[in-house]
Amino acid sequence: MYVQTYGKVYHPLGEKQIRLIRLQPGVFGQPLICTLDAIELDNPPSYEALSYVWGSEEKGKTAQVNEQNINITENLHVALNYLRNESATITLWVDALCICQDETSDKSSQVRMMGDIFRKATRTWIWLGEASDEDKAVVDYLCNASSDKEIKPKDLPMPALQHFFGRPWFRRLWILQEALLSQQPVAQCGNKTTDFTRIVKLSTDLIFDNLGNNRGDAFVQCKLRRCLHEWDALKRVLAGGGWPLLHAMPMTETLECTKFEDRVYALLGLATEADRKFVQVDYSRPFEEIQTELCAYLICSPENPLHALHYMGGAAAKGGGVMPSWTRDWTAQRVERWSLIRKAANVPAQERWHMLYTTPATLGYEWLNAEAERVPWTMEPAALGSDVVRFSADLKTLALKGIQVDEVQSAHPAPLQGDEAAWKSTCEEWKQIASEKMKAYPSPEERFEAFCKTLCRGDYRDHDGVLRATCGDAYQKWISGQDHSSSGGPRDDFSFRVKAVGMERSWVITGRGYAAIAPGDTKEGDLICFFKGNLDPFVLRRREDTFAFIGDTFVPDLMNGEWIQAAKGTDVKEFRIQ
Repeated sequence: MYVQTYGKVYHPLGEKQIRLIRLQPGVFGQPLICTLDAIELDNPPSYEALSYVWGSEEKGKTAQVNEQNINITENLHVALNYLRNESATITLWVDALCICQDETSDKSSQVRMMGDIFRKATRTWIWLGEASDEDKAVVDYLCNASSDKEIKPKDLPMPALQHFFGRPWFRRLWILQEALLSQQPVAQCGNKTTDFTRIVKLSTDLIFDNLGNNRGDAFVQCKLRRCLHEWDALKRVLAGGGWPLLHAMPMTETLECTKFEDRVYALLGLATEADRKFVQVDYSRPFEEIQTELCAYLICSPENPLHALHYMGGAAAKGGGVMPSWTRDWTAQRVERWSLIRKAANVPAQERWHMLYTTPATLGYEWLNAEAERVPWTMEPAALGSDVVRFSADLKTLALKGIQVDEVQSAHPAPLQGDEAAWKSTCEEWKQIASEKMKAYPSPEERFEAFCKTLCRGDYRDHDGVLRATCGDAYQKWISGQDHSSSGGPRDDFSFRVKAVGMERSWVITGRGYAAIAPGDTKEGDLICFFKGNLDPFVLRRREDTFAFIGDTFVPDLMNGEWIQAAKGTDVKEFRIQ
């Protein structure tokens, strides 16, 4: 029987109290027996924490807690069997047992403290699952290496790497704060253990493996890869005051969580103090309210007002939902751009990584590298309203002052997949349209170069900033199949650059004769606008007496704020966006 009631197993806690289990000794397969005690988190005894994934929601196993049988998942049951000591009691924090899952108030108060719970644990056990022959080579290699310096991807078979980084633990959102905040994270797979730092080292080397793109592709299975790649930088950011939700949420949106609310709550332990004060953990509230309030808060960021607009729109902008179009539906399933692109672009893993995460939709990655160099960083609380941003009392309407500079004349969606032939054919069609419609440029040569610059989002440069070639030259080589190095090496990265910029977006022609890359659902008649407080253009759609927010856009020759500087006072209007 599944018993979780106050008075039998769980009792009300004080404001800074948590529960710990004391797991009795035993051998593998014996019943799990433990007691549950309340302790003060400000002055805790020595304890360890468990980071794992629930796996199946079916709770077909039991653990005896304070002489009551509690149903638990299969994965937790196996993990506790492996962790249990044969001769001594161990003290653990385990979410499924230390939080009363049936009591909303208990869950809300305990989740609010999870960051501190993992910070104060002497060790965090990262349970990756039972041993498997498919990735045994990786596990054995990590456990047996004499030092981190010996960890080299080239020594490992690619199928084993793919299986290892495809384990469910690497897909979950909650595990990010659990591992990042831990004093001593130790990964366990079956009965073998290794320092988690070795997994971080392996993942980083996979990206920068010079053997070519195949081993880099082994890391594609790992949804946590972006954070693993920046693990040390994230550690420095956390030490300097926290990771702003404005950047953390876009960077982690492909990680999985079961409850919609946890898309926000799972990051609070990593967030800045201001963000933690603003977000109140409350599982009794409708998630749509939480999400709308959070989006409004992010848009008002005093560090960079309106920067969050780059992430907003998408599914919410299509209408028919309960959320305003200026918000972002953080619960919507995101397509992994890498998985769509990688098979069609034979580009070295290091170059593809760089290009994939410096596209308009992933500005948080660029911020992270810069931020790690200037900690500590703080963010003062923002009021929901200013001379730049105003909201209606019910948060249904966002009012922004700005100017309309252009209008979409035609929109042409990009291919849905990364097929090379489809992309080349589509771009050639766009090139023909550009030659006829890009009237903002007087000569065919200027028209062609501007068209190509739109495709790759600016000048075509090496990663050190040196101009490699004109976009037009790179485009011609790509179309003709000549985009290979003279030594017969891997394909040049122009193909990947075009896909990384254009995937799930549309190429558009404006009424003034410019080309642009815009959100995928942009339509003819949509407006291109600049808003006070931001130098980048955005797409709006007219409604009866308001506007819908579609998303950000890239117009090469409108990105430097010239239109704002030249605007007359009469050009400025207030856009009421719902």
